[in-house]
Amino acid sequence: MSANGGESTASIEMEKSKVTESTVAIKVTSQDGKETFFRIRRESQMKKLLIAYCQKFFLNYQTTRFFYEGDYFNHNKTPNELGMEDDVLIECLVEQLGGGGMSSSPKMAD
Repeated sequence: MSANGGESTASIEMEKSKVTESTVAIKVTSQDGKETFFRIRRESQMKKLLIAYCQKFFLNYQTTRFFYEGDYFNHNKTPNELGMEDDVLIECLVEQLGGGGMSSSPKMAD
């Protein structure tokens, strides 16, 4: 045992290394540029992280779109299955319905 009454520094570093190897750091950016950081187990479905993100920001998971490397991806896949490494970027876009009206309103006759 070390002088601090706990584990040695080497064993603590080894434990940190194991956690880092079994997890992946993911950054999710929103449309307005806000960044949120997560760490998820490499064997967990991405859906778990994405639902947590939506709950944190009061978003509807069904109308929120997530992109990895510019493409929509299967949320049931794991980071390992998607080939993700640490510091991966996921982009979040909220689906917008409507708003497709005319850009200028017609002038009314006097």
